[in-house]
Amino acid sequence: MNRVAVFIDGSNLYKGLVTTLGPDYRLDFVAFVSALAAGRPLLRAYYYNAPLPSDDPAAKAHQGFLNYLRRVPYVTVRLGRLERRGEAFVEKGVDIQIAVDMLKLAYAGAYDVAVLVSGDSDFAEVFKVLQDMGKQVENTTFQTLSSHRLAQQADRYYPLDGLPWEELRAKTFEAEELPLD
Repeated sequence: MNRVAVFIDGSNLYKGLVTTLGPDYRLDFVAFVSALAAGRPLLRAYYYNAPLPSDDPAAKAHQGFLNYLRRVPYVTVRLGRLERRGEAFVEKGVDIQIAVDMLKLAYAGAYDVAVLVSGDSDFAEVFKVLQDMGKQVENTTFQTLSSHRLAQQADRYYPLDGLPWEELRAKTFEAEELPLD
């Protein structure tokens, strides 16, 4: 059976959840990753994000969520950084970490299928390399955030909009208190 590795662009997932399900929705992360693996053996889920600046009102909750994820079995958290650009912050280093991990693990033969949760068209080139290596690549994100180019390059594209979100809602107190991003 095909071994699956899941690669999650945390900012992309968060934006889609807030836009589609509202800012108060809390995700059962274990159930979500299980839904993405779809009954196939899971190598690991990798979650990528950048910590919020300490003066951001959401920073404490975001750090709590990252700490929660670090305790979830078979989940690895990888962090980039935020750089100030004028009045705003820009996430840096996250996409390259995703690409490096996808390629590094593929070269090591660690997985057969990569599931990428992102709508960033830049990953289409990574998908081509993985496919040339004989790996299968799946892309999923919310339809409003999807890239036609990335979806076309994937062996399989499916929108997250179709997942059973009520079943994936966090039920524990800890998870309910921790926002996704």
